[in-house]
Amino acid sequence: MNFPFNKREVIILAVLLFVAFIVRVLLFPLEGYKNDVATFSYWFNTAADHGIRPFYTVVLQQAGWIDYPPFNVYIFWVFGSLAKSVSAWGISTVSIVKLAPNLFDLGTAALIYIFVRKHLDFKQSLLATGLYAFNPAVIYNAAVWGQFDAIYTFFLVLSLILALKSKPKLSAVVFAIAILTKPQAIALLPLVVYLIFRKNGLKSLGISIVAFVASIFIIILPFEWSNPATFLSNIYFGAYSGYKYTSINAFNLWGLFGLWQPDGYLYILGWAMFGAFAAFTLYVLHKRFKVSSEMRALFAAFMLFFAFFMLPTRIHERYLFPAISILALMYPFIKKARPFYYVLTATFLVNQAYVLYYLNSPTIFIPSGDLVVYAVSVINLIMFLYGAVLLWDELRGRPLIKTEPTALNQTRQAGESK
Repeated sequence: MNFPFNKREVIILAVLLFVAFIVRVLLFPLEGYKNDVATFSYWFNTAADHGIRPFYTVVLQQAGWIDYPPFNVYIFWVFGSLAKSVSAWGISTVSIVKLAPNLFDLGTAALIYIFVRKHLDFKQSLLATGLYAFNPAVIYNAAVWGQFDAIYTFFLVLSLILALKSKPKLSAVVFAIAILTKPQAIALLPLVVYLIFRKNGLKSLGISIVAFVASIFIIILPFEWSNPATFLSNIYFGAYSGYKYTSINAFNLWGLFGLWQPDGYLYILGWAMFGAFAAFTLYVLHKRFKVSSEMRALFAAFMLFFAFFMLPTRIHERYLFPAISILALMYPFIKKARPFYYVLTATFLVNQAYVLYYLNSPTIFIPSGDLVVYAVSVINLIMFLYGAVLLWDELRGRPLIKTEPTALNQTRQAGESK
């Protein structure tokens, strides 16, 4: 953190994060998805009662299924133990379930501040932090629904920042934690690999891969398993194969044609489209890397998250979550990207709230031909095409930004010193 971090800034940042935390706590009593909250509470209690090692064995024997990767179990154990400790004070397990992702959410807000402050002044840094800390769609996900998307998002943002700052091995270790928290982290893998290779070379990439594999092994070592490959593949592919539908309540490209439609071989088409778009995104970044690598890498990360939500089949409504963190992170830098922040915040919030309303209703499923699903899916598709146009413009020499933020900051500091 090679920037002034004085006492006044620390106090203001702390107050902002504290207020954001209080806002979230006040929303904890609101009902999330009953099944999710009950499942999380059960997992918390099981981890606290039995410990980490037999967790999967116990849950499979008692409940018959579990689709959350191993790093979550450490979180279940820590916060489940906390829930048991504070239960005598009248604090419910549900509140502790919601506490976990919200703490990581505030950690992501702090990462955003640190990154932006390196380039811009205090006000701009605080703005970016506030745009994430008080984003209604983000708050709804963690504080109302009680989902865990904030946790792997924190590790993805940290891994991306470390890769940008030429800390390849640390980036690889943190990315391993992210993917052992949620498999959706795979969306950022192409960019992290490219950044490590481009900024540090092939040898560093090889060492980082070793660090990645070693981290995965260390994290899963305490669990009961006979083969690490089958242990992880059963968790990841078992969950994926259980949702053979075009859109699992995601208002995306496939949502235009209806939710919960059998996808057959369409999942191959979905992944092919994502792979092609990811390759195009990295190609644009590669061609323009020397111009402004950090900012263009941030936009590439956002488009990868957005494409992951829009193009593959079997996508849930919450998979747009990490994109919001990148939008807040690059908000002060890229004016052309600011419309994404406002529009996708709105569509993501509507998507989550609309789905949660139906999940907690007797019908559970959103009716076929619903106009809200169609309208929001169209808006998301228009915004995705807008992002693709911006990438194309960047490739053709019409840049997203005209001046490096670091240069802007240096110019400002020079002016202040006169």
